[in-house]
Amino acid sequence: MKSTLKHIPIIIWVLFFACPVYAQQGITVSGKVTSGSDGQPVSLTSISVSKKGIGTSTNASGLFILTIPAANKADSLKISHIGYKTQNLPISSIKADEQLNIILEKNNTELGEVTVTYYDADKIIKKAITLIPENYINHAHILRGFYRMYAFKDKAPLQLSEAVFDVYNFGYADKHADIFRLIKARSEKNDRDFNSADFVQKPNSVFEQDVVNHLPASGFLSEKGLTNHKFEVARVTEINGYKAYEIDFVGKPGVEERTYTGKIYIDTKTSAFIYFDFGLSPAGLKNTNTGGFLEKSLIRKNDVKAVLLSNRSKVSYQQVSNKWVLANVDGDNTLSIKSVYLDYNYVAHVKYNYQITAVDITQKESFDSKIGRNENINAHKSNSDQKFWKDYNILLADDNADDIFKQIKDINKEN
Repeated sequence: MKSTLKHIPIIIWVLFFACPVYAQQGITVSGKVTSGSDGQPVSLTSISVSKKGIGTSTNASGLFILTIPAANKADSLKISHIGYKTQNLPISSIKADEQLNIILEKNNTELGEVTVTYYDADKIIKKAITLIPENYINHAHILRGFYRMYAFKDKAPLQLSEAVFDVYNFGYADKHADIFRLIKARSEKNDRDFNSADFVQKPNSVFEQDVVNHLPASGFLSEKGLTNHKFEVARVTEINGYKAYEIDFVGKPGVEERTYTGKIYIDTKTSAFIYFDFGLSPAGLKNTNTGGFLEKSLIRKNDVKAVLLSNRSKVSYQQVSNKWVLANVDGDNTLSIKSVYLDYNYVAHVKYNYQITAVDITQKESFDSKIGRNENINAHKSNSDQKFWKDYNILLADDNADDIFKQIKDINKEN
């Protein structure tokens, strides 16, 4: 017995020091998400600490990395994507620096078409709008965000911008304007192929990505938007672990204002908007002179002309302490850029990602912002180094961002 007992202090010592990184700093997990049906990577999969507001998404290769605070060891890691069954993994079962291989299975939960015909899409949407103050965080809170805007033609980069920032939101029913605080940013532009144009990111355009908090700016859920579009319930399905109405919408024929086409997902239990997938309709693309992506983001000089050929946005929401809040925005735009003076004539692709990586619902005091609501965030560059984002949760780039920044710098040196 003595022989056994004398080893107990040693065993306790080993257990105590076996995971000091987790105990003090949390753990960093990374991995890949693939589809069980064909083994292909599943991009834009939400990887989050369930109902805590800490998260990221997978890139085009299905890869992700996420640092989980030590305080969340008893929580679950939620893996969800529209059209797939949601998975929950106990964080306590994940080892530090573990590479996870997550396989998602298709989810075919839906009601029959006959049942769907009994739903009134307009009433469902109006109810969801009315319940926004009840369903979403309705007091002051801070959203820690990360965004990336990448413009390229063929394989040549035109511009790459990244930033980590905080948004102070007074609450989804409060009319006070959001406040923006920049923490860290970097941006490079190809001056050879993109000399007289610039994709500018402003706090105002960041705020408007939150569709629920800025309904008038959405174009389809404003008062005019509701009148100018036709809404129809397509089915009842499961999205990110929630049962939801899937509502299709298109612009009504003959409407002169810009119209959109897409899908809206509304939780059947709480009547909360939880996902949007939309873009300008063919008619709307012909009427891009009254606001929208070009006017808000693209600055042009000389004789540069730009025509928006296609655009699509996906906006998802998450629950934090049983209230909904923004989770992720993904945008994809295609433009035709021409200039006789500069001999420009090419198609540019612009991808935009905005990821909420943390939500602070305890913060009561606002903060001062040194950046105006219409000021160019890209102009505030921090010193870039090899470990630029090591202290922050981010969304992994589809291609190596550091390599792209270096490539742009090399092009400018040669130019």
